[in-house]
Amino acid sequence: MPTLLFSDPAGAAANEDAAGMLGDVAVLLDGAGVPQRFRAGCRHNVAWFSHTLAAHLLTRAQDPAITLREALAGAIAAVRALHVGDCDLAAGSPSATVVAARRREDHLEHLVLCDSALLLRHRDGRAERISDLRIDEVVRTETTAESIEARRNAPGGFWVARHEEEAAAQALVGRTPLSSLASAHLVSDGITRAVDLLGLYDDVTLARALETDPRGVVRRLRRAEDALEVDRRPRKPHDDATVLTFSLGRG
Repeated sequence: MPTLLFSDPAGAAANEDAAGMLGDVAVLLDGAGVPQRFRAGCRHNVAWFSHTLAAHLLTRAQDPAITLREALAGAIAAVRALHVGDCDLAAGSPSATVVAARRREDHLEHLVLCDSALLLRHRDGRAERISDLRIDEVVRTETTAESIEARRNAPGGFWVARHEEEAAAQALVGRTPLSSLASAHLVSDGITRAVDLLGLYDDVTLARALETDPRGVVRRLRRAEDALEVDRRPRKPHDDATVLTFSLGRG
């Protein structure tokens, strides 16, 4: 599968997005930028966590005998073991959103946990965005950072990859016939803000633009972020923006 990976950090700090492809498996993780007090029990930073978990997930998902949920659970357990003796995870640890896609026979399997997305462009011209929006529901109803954090990886709240293996069972999973797809894009929410926050594209035009010129998409996105009115600016005026694209056929 022809593949294109582009990642642009938000600023001078380490890029907390991590993405890669090995064989028929692609993964993208977006490290969660929560306040330090909510991950104070861990000496590792968010970028370390997202990149380390991405590597373990990419490796484990090579085994077609296990599901993507099982691969994620195993990767979380393996990274948790790296904390032993150094960190008190009960006092808070880094976390990340997850998107994984795996080509298997005549289908593309997917796993999505939290608000990064898999953007599929179908050969009939449609675009389909698969994202786990439970975090949006929590943010709409909770008013403080503490109340939002209390619902992270909790029943009735939202789920991310952290140190709990059970988060993997909460991921959205599915599969799509390869015959219906022209391309697939694993994107962090630093990319989808081009649609949701800035209105520069819709899902169809974003998917097409990412196939040919992801650098151009991000340049346009950064200019629009800078031009956004002060009262419309999000908590992060800029965010790490990452896309991993692979083409699957004509369309």
